[in-house]
Parts: sequence; structure tokens; C-alpha cells
Amino acid sequence: MIGKTTWTQLQPLYRYLRQQAENKKFLKYLEIGATFSLITLFLFFAIAPTASAISALIGEINSKELNIKNMKNKITNVLKAQENYAQAQEKYNIFESSFPSTQKFYQSASNFSAASKQSSFPLKQLKFNLSDDEESTLKEKSFTVSALGSGQYLSALEFIKKIINGRRLIDIDSIQISQPDENSEIQTASGTVNLNISSNLFFLPISNEKK
Repeated sequence: MIGKTTWTQLQPLYRYLRQQAENKKFLKYLEIGATFSLITLFLFFAIAPTASAISALIGEINSKELNIKNMKNKITNVLKAQENYAQAQEKYNIFESSFPSTQKFYQSASNFSAASKQSSFPLKQLKFNLSDDEESTLKEKSFTVSALGSGQYLSALEFIKKIINGRRLIDIDSIQISQPDENSEIQTASGTVNLNISSNLFFLPISNEKK
């Protein structure tokens, strides 16, 4: 006759089954943890080089952007310097044409010739007389230009006006207006006069002496 199974007799079996269930649960957690660990290691070793390369690339891009910015600033400064130089050069050319550092005889002759053509007053003679005044307080030098021409009276006045109003610094020393000689071989029209202008043109030599 089979006796009744008591709870006391079933406790060992229950504990065994429970232990086995807990062991399976532990193994499952262990497996899951190992899987996540492997995935983490894989991601770290797989992404780390890429992240490092991206970081280096970003640093290089920032460095190039900084270099480009510095280069733009330098280009801007160069352009400003060129613009300032052009303005200064323009002012220097104006000053040089009015008060040059050398005699510039050709420029002087061209100025007289241009004034003669513009006023329709022909010149017969243009003479340069050098003068060197070393005792001048301003240390400027000058030379004398004598212009002799013959033409209409109004044209002579226009010629004088253009010479005085020209850019080159000039000091009119004397102006002589006379009628042509009646015994001259050249027949002159009514209103024709002779004009003789004596003027001083100045220039300022650049000193090379060190102070």
C-alpha cells in the first residue's frame, strides 16, 4: 500500500527544481551580459578609429578655416596698402608735376608749347638759362625761361593766362608786349604784337645727405 506523500518529502525536489530554474535564469543573464559586452567592445574598436579620424578631420578643417581667415585679412591689408599707395602716388605725381625734384626741361618746353597751341599764339623762340642760387633760404633752385612769340593781342593774353594757371610753379619776371617793326620783311596783320616773357621755374632737389 502506497502511503501519502507529505510536504516534507517534496521539499528537496522543490528546492532542486528551483535551483535549476535559478541556474538557467543566471545563465541567461550571463549570456545576455556577455552579448552586450561583446557588442560594446566591437562598437568601441570599430568606431574608435572612425571617431579619431573624424576628430582629426574636424581639427584640420578648423585649422584651414583659420588660415583662410588670416589669408583674407592679409589680402585685405595688401589691397588697402595698394590703394593708399596709389592715392599717395597720385598726390606725389601732382606735387612732382608742379614742384619737381629735377629741372624737367622737356616738361617745361611741353607746357609752353601746349599753351601756345591752345591759345593760337605761335612761339618763335624758347630759351632756358640755368641759375643756381645756393644761398636761397628755402634751398630751392630755379632756372629762367624766356619765350618769344608773335601773334594776335588777345591770343597773347590767353597764352599768358595759360602759362600762369598751369600746374608747374612759375614766377613771371617780366612781360614785354610791343608792336612789330614796320620795316620787318614779314607783313603782319592788324592787331599783331610781339610778346617776350621772362619767367623763373622752380625745382626742389632731393638731398641725399644724412642728417
